Amino acid sequence: MSFIRSKFAAFFTLALLALAPSITLAQARLEREGVVLYWGLVPAAIVSQKHALEEMHGIVPKDGGQIHHLVVALFNADGKRIEDAVVHAQLSESGIIASPPKYLTPMSVDGQMTYGQLFSTVRNGPYRFRVLVKLPSRAAEIEFEVSAWSSHRETP
Repeated sequence: MSFIRSKFAAFFTLALLALAPSITLAQARLEREGVVLYWGLVPAAIVSQKHALEEMHGIVPKDGGQIHHLVVALFNADGKRIEDAVVHAQLSESGIIASPPKYLTPMSVDGQMTYGQLFSTVRNGPYRFRVLVKLPSRAAEIEFEVSAWSSHRETP
Protein backbone atom coordinates (compact mmCIF):
# COMPACT_ATOMS: atom_id res chain seq x y z
CA MET A 1 0.00 0.00 0.00
CA SER A 2 2.99 2.33 0.31
CA PHE A 3 2.98 2.33 -3.52
CA ILE A 4 -0.53 3.83 -3.45
CA ARG A 5 0.55 6.45 -0.91
CA SER A 6 3.68 7.36 -2.86
CA LYS A 7 1.62 7.55 -6.07
CA PHE A 8 -0.86 9.87 -4.31
CA ALA A 9 1.98 12.01 -2.92
CA ALA A 10 3.27 12.45 -6.47
CA PHE A 11 -0.26 13.24 -7.75
CA PHE A 12 -0.89 15.71 -4.90
CA THR A 13 2.42 17.46 -5.59
CA LEU A 14 1.65 17.65 -9.30
CA ALA A 15 -1.84 19.01 -8.62
CA LEU A 16 -0.40 21.74 -6.39
CA LEU A 17 2.33 22.49 -8.94
CA ALA A 18 -0.35 22.86 -11.61
CA LEU A 19 -1.98 25.49 -9.42
CA ALA A 20 1.26 27.30 -8.68
CA PRO A 21 4.08 26.50 -11.10
CA SER A 22 6.29 29.47 -10.25
CA ILE A 23 6.31 29.38 -6.45
CA THR A 24 7.80 27.22 -3.76
CA LEU A 25 5.03 25.32 -2.05
CA ALA A 26 4.72 24.32 1.55
CA GLN A 27 3.60 20.72 1.67
CA ALA A 28 4.07 17.63 3.77
CA ARG A 29 2.81 14.25 4.90
CA LEU A 30 1.81 13.49 8.48
CA GLU A 31 0.55 10.26 10.02
CA ARG A 32 -1.30 9.84 13.28
CA GLU A 33 -3.53 7.12 14.74
CA GLY A 34 -3.70 5.24 11.43
CA VAL A 35 -4.66 8.32 9.39
CA VAL A 36 -2.34 9.86 6.81
CA LEU A 37 -2.75 13.58 6.12
CA TYR A 38 -1.18 15.26 3.09
CA TRP A 39 -1.32 19.04 3.13
CA GLY A 40 -0.33 21.96 0.97
CA LEU A 41 -0.38 25.73 1.40
CA VAL A 42 -0.71 27.91 -1.71
CA PRO A 43 -1.30 31.66 -2.07
CA ALA A 44 -4.96 32.19 -2.91
CA ALA A 45 -4.00 34.50 -5.78
CA ILE A 46 -2.47 31.50 -7.54
CA VAL A 47 -5.49 29.26 -6.89
CA SER A 48 -7.88 31.97 -8.10
CA GLN A 49 -6.24 31.92 -11.54
CA LYS A 50 -7.85 28.51 -12.16
CA HIS A 51 -10.73 28.32 -9.66
CA ALA A 52 -13.44 30.67 -8.40
CA LEU A 53 -12.65 30.97 -4.70
CA GLU A 54 -16.16 32.12 -3.82
CA GLU A 55 -17.61 28.98 -5.41
CA MET A 56 -15.13 26.77 -3.57
CA HIS A 57 -15.47 28.28 -0.09
CA GLY A 58 -18.33 30.76 -0.10
CA ILE A 59 -16.38 33.86 0.92
CA VAL A 60 -12.89 35.25 0.47
CA PRO A 61 -11.39 37.03 3.51
CA LYS A 62 -10.92 40.75 2.90
CA ASP A 63 -9.16 41.78 6.08
CA GLY A 64 -5.99 43.06 4.43
CA GLY A 65 -3.71 40.09 5.12
CA GLN A 66 -2.12 37.68 2.68
CA ILE A 67 -4.67 35.03 1.73
CA HIS A 68 -3.50 31.41 1.60
CA HIS A 69 -5.34 28.25 0.60
CA LEU A 70 -4.79 25.25 2.89
CA VAL A 71 -5.51 21.92 1.16
CA VAL A 72 -5.72 18.58 3.00
CA ALA A 73 -6.14 15.04 1.68
CA LEU A 74 -6.77 12.12 4.03
CA PHE A 75 -6.05 8.40 3.76
CA ASN A 76 -6.28 5.37 5.99
CA ALA A 77 -2.91 3.77 6.78
CA ASP A 78 -3.78 1.08 4.18
CA GLY A 79 -3.92 3.74 1.43
CA LYS A 80 -7.71 4.07 1.06
CA ARG A 81 -8.86 7.67 0.65
CA ILE A 82 -11.03 9.08 3.43
CA GLU A 83 -13.96 10.94 1.88
CA ASP A 84 -16.38 11.32 4.79
CA ALA A 85 -14.36 13.23 7.40
CA VAL A 86 -15.22 16.54 8.98
CA VAL A 87 -12.08 18.68 9.02
CA HIS A 88 -11.42 21.92 10.88
CA ALA A 89 -8.22 23.98 11.06
CA GLN A 90 -7.11 26.83 13.29
CA LEU A 91 -4.34 29.22 12.24
CA SER A 92 -1.81 30.54 14.75
CA GLU A 93 0.89 33.09 13.99
CA SER A 94 3.66 34.15 16.35
CA GLY A 95 2.58 37.25 18.27
CA ILE A 96 -0.96 37.19 16.85
CA ILE A 97 -4.10 35.93 18.61
CA ALA A 98 -5.13 32.60 17.08
CA SER A 99 -8.06 32.79 14.71
CA PRO A 100 -11.19 30.71 15.39
CA PRO A 101 -11.17 27.24 13.79
CA LYS A 102 -12.57 27.06 10.26
CA TYR A 103 -14.38 24.20 8.55
CA LEU A 104 -12.38 22.85 5.59
CA THR A 105 -14.81 22.49 2.71
CA PRO A 106 -14.89 19.13 0.91
CA MET A 107 -13.63 19.69 -2.66
CA SER A 108 -12.94 17.53 -5.67
CA VAL A 109 -9.51 17.92 -7.29
CA ASP A 110 -9.39 15.91 -10.52
CA GLY A 111 -12.18 13.71 -9.19
CA GLN A 112 -10.39 13.05 -5.88
CA MET A 113 -11.79 14.23 -2.53
CA THR A 114 -9.79 16.85 -0.67
CA TYR A 115 -10.62 19.46 1.95
CA GLY A 116 -9.65 23.12 1.81
CA GLN A 117 -10.14 26.61 3.17
CA LEU A 118 -8.82 30.14 2.84
CA PHE A 119 -6.85 31.73 5.68
CA SER A 120 -5.72 35.34 6.02
CA THR A 121 -2.21 35.74 7.43
CA VAL A 122 -0.58 38.84 8.85
CA ARG A 123 3.07 37.80 8.92
CA ASN A 124 5.32 35.82 6.59
CA GLY A 125 5.44 32.93 9.04
CA PRO A 126 5.91 30.61 10.51
CA TYR A 127 2.27 29.54 10.42
CA ARG A 128 0.92 26.81 12.63
CA PHE A 129 -2.31 25.08 11.75
CA ARG A 130 -4.05 22.86 14.26
CA VAL A 131 -5.98 20.47 12.01
CA LEU A 132 -8.77 18.44 13.61
CA VAL A 133 -10.12 15.42 11.73
CA LYS A 134 -13.38 13.79 12.82
CA LEU A 135 -14.09 10.41 11.29
CA PRO A 136 -17.58 8.87 11.52
CA SER A 137 -16.06 5.64 12.88
CA ARG A 138 -14.31 7.31 15.84
CA ALA A 139 -15.60 9.12 18.89
CA ALA A 140 -12.59 11.45 19.25
CA GLU A 141 -11.03 13.85 16.78
CA ILE A 142 -7.50 13.27 15.53
CA GLU A 143 -5.27 16.32 15.87
CA PHE A 144 -2.45 17.19 13.48
CA GLU A 145 0.01 20.08 13.83
CA VAL A 146 1.07 21.65 10.53
CA SER A 147 3.86 24.22 10.36
CA ALA A 148 4.54 26.28 7.23
CA TRP A 149 6.16 29.46 5.95
CA SER A 150 4.69 31.90 3.46
CA SER A 151 5.61 31.37 -0.15
CA HIS A 152 5.64 35.20 -0.38
CA ARG A 153 8.93 35.36 1.52
CA GLU A 154 12.29 34.87 -0.15
CA THR A 155 13.98 32.44 2.29
CA PRO A 156 12.66 30.16 5.06
